Amino acid sequence: MKSAINFFKRIIFTVKVYGESCWPELVPSKRYLATNLFKPKIGDYIVFKTRFDETFVKKVHDINKGKDESYFVTGTVSWGDSSREFGLVDKNSVIGKLLYY
Repeated sequence: MKSAINFFKRIIFTVKVYGESCWPELVPSKRYLATNLFKPKIGDYIVFKTRFDETFVKKVHDINKGKDESYFVTGTVSWGDSSREFGLVDKNSVIGKLLYY
């Protein structure tokens, strides 16, 4: 039973949002369910690590498809961090995507 629970914790997990760059769609200090079972699409919120080992939740604005697939991400406010600041998000940096928001 314990191994089944650990399996589900790896594929479905919670993410706590800090900051207001995705407000009003994502509420600061609220937890959201995320999964790594599905491939992100435009409009999805993804959880990812930056090259500085920071974890972010941002909205997928565009996808560069192909062997080196990457995502252009943004917040919902003009002053929030986005791919303009830290570059495209490589598919290998994506931890998962939010299931609902």
